[in-house]
Amino acid sequence: MNQKVDFLGIGAQKAATSWLYQNLRRHPDIWMPPRKELHYFDRSPAYPSSSDLASEHLMDRLFGREPHNKGFVNRFVRGLSRGIIEKDWNNIDWTLRYFLGTYNDEWYRSLFKCDKGKVTGEITPSYSILGLEDVKHVREMFPELKVILILRNPIERTWSHVRFDWGHLVLDGPGRTLDIWSSCFPKEQLFIGFYDDIVERPQVVLGNICQFLGVSVFPNDRVVNRRVNVSRVQDMPKEIQLYLANKYYPELQKLNALLGGPCTAWLKESEEILNAANQRAAPERLMPVGAAPGN
Repeated sequence: MNQKVDFLGIGAQKAATSWLYQNLRRHPDIWMPPRKELHYFDRSPAYPSSSDLASEHLMDRLFGREPHNKGFVNRFVRGLSRGIIEKDWNNIDWTLRYFLGTYNDEWYRSLFKCDKGKVTGEITPSYSILGLEDVKHVREMFPELKVILILRNPIERTWSHVRFDWGHLVLDGPGRTLDIWSSCFPKEQLFIGFYDDIVERPQVVLGNICQFLGVSVFPNDRVVNRRVNVSRVQDMPKEIQLYLANKYYPELQKLNALLGGPCTAWLKESEEILNAANQRAAPERLMPVGAAPGN
C-alpha cells in the first residue's frame, strides 16, 4: 500500500496541539483520523510516552496486566462505544483497524484511507521525543512529509502539564527536538510555531499552517478562538519555578539563539526568576544565573 501521509504534528505537549487537531480536522480539504495521538512511532516501551501499541500481540493487548495494556482495553472500549452510540460506521471501522490490527508500516498507512485529493496527517505530541533512528524511519516512509512543531516556554509548558496530567509528565528538550528533526527534514518541510502567537492571534497562526500544508485558509470564525483541554488555573510555587528555570535555562539560551521571537522573552523571564532567587539567597549561597543547584 502506498497511502501517503502528508503531515505530522509532533508537539509539543500542552502547546495547543488539541486546538490544532480540532481545527485542522474540520477543514474540508484535510483528512485526519478520528483519534488524536496514534502513538505509532513512539510505541516502543523505551519511550516514556503513554502508548496503546506497546505490545506486539493482540492477546497481550487484550489480556495483559501491564498499565499500557489496561489503557489499551479502556480506550478500545471507549472508542468503539462512541462510534456505536453515534452510529458512525466509518469511525467504528477505523477503530477496529486501529486497535485490532497487526502493527507495522503498512498497517499505519492503512489508517489514512480517505477521499482522493485530501491532505492527510495526524498529531501525536510525543513524537517530539523520538530518537534519531526513529525520525530517520519516518523520513524513509514519507520523504516529502511536512512537520509541524508548536513551541511553548518549557517552564510554562511543564507546569501546565503537571496541572493537567502529572502521571504522564515528560521533561523534554525542545532544542534536542529541533536538532533531530531538522537533521532529517529540510527547513522548507518544517513549520515552527509558538504557543504565544496562538494565544494572541489564533486565526493568523492557523492561516499560516494552512498555507504551509497547501490548503485554503479558514475564514474567520469563533471556533478558532476556542481553547481546548485547558489546565486548571493554579499559581506555580516559587520552588518549582526556580527548579524549572534552572533546568531549562540552557535550552532557552539555545532556542533564543536559533529562533529568537518569543524565545527571547522566555529567556528573559527565566533570568528574572534566577536573579530574584539569587537576591533572596545568603551571599555564600549565591549561584550564577543558570547554574543548577548541586552541580
